Amino acid sequence: MGFVDIHSHILPYMDDGARNLEQSLQMLSMAWEEGISHMIATPHYKRGRYRAGRSEVLEQVKQLQEAAQEQNIPLRIYPGTEIFYHGDLEDRLDRGSLWTLNGTRYILVEFGPMEEYSYIRNAVDDILGMDYRPVLAHVERYRCFLKDAERVREISSMGCRVQVNAGSIVGQFGYSAGRFVRGLIQKGLVDYLGTDAHDLRKRRPAMKKCAAYLYEKYDREYADALLFGNAMSELLTDRSFGA
Repeated sequence: MGFVDIHSHILPYMDDGARNLEQSLQMLSMAWEEGISHMIATPHYKRGRYRAGRSEVLEQVKQLQEAAQEQNIPLRIYPGTEIFYHGDLEDRLDRGSLWTLNGTRYILVEFGPMEEYSYIRNAVDDILGMDYRPVLAHVERYRCFLKDAERVREISSMGCRVQVNAGSIVGQFGYSAGRFVRGLIQKGLVDYLGTDAHDLRKRRPAMKKCAAYLYEKYDREYADALLFGNAMSELLTDRSFGA
């Protein structure tokens, strides 16, 4: 079983991720070499800047999957969106204009890094009230959680899922973020991993180093769950795009 990356910016021309098809394919090749067998493509949706519409995302996923097959890259790609939380989210979800994670009831949602905890908590509650399950993108980026890690436990108990970036676990984004994320893992408060890959250098689709660390330092069952088990059972089972 390969690793599952639930957060990536590999689709070309859509946001600040892959610049073109050639770079997308290079990123997929690198991801495959890193042991990643499944990726959910999650281009940004942010009003006034990035507008990853449902039909456009699906078309780009289809084209990239076909190009990957032509290049003998067997990695599977699934449609999704990283949604910057906004007040009209429910309307857009009701109209079906945005991709959830592989068409499930799970939504990858992000906020501004300096956002107040009360705002994020209320947004989580709103999304749950819409009968969707929020997946908080890269929790280690938000000041309010870095100041008080027990807030992660609180939103988890509400029903929110928590995603961290694989690079943060191994210190790619600084000592403080690494210590914070490892503390969350120790407490069992992380549900999914993503590379949050944007390019081939600074923000690569890398997972091997993270996986080695998890298997060395933590319970193997929990490492399996983070690296592929949770995503396969909750996000990809019976939802395999193109299956």
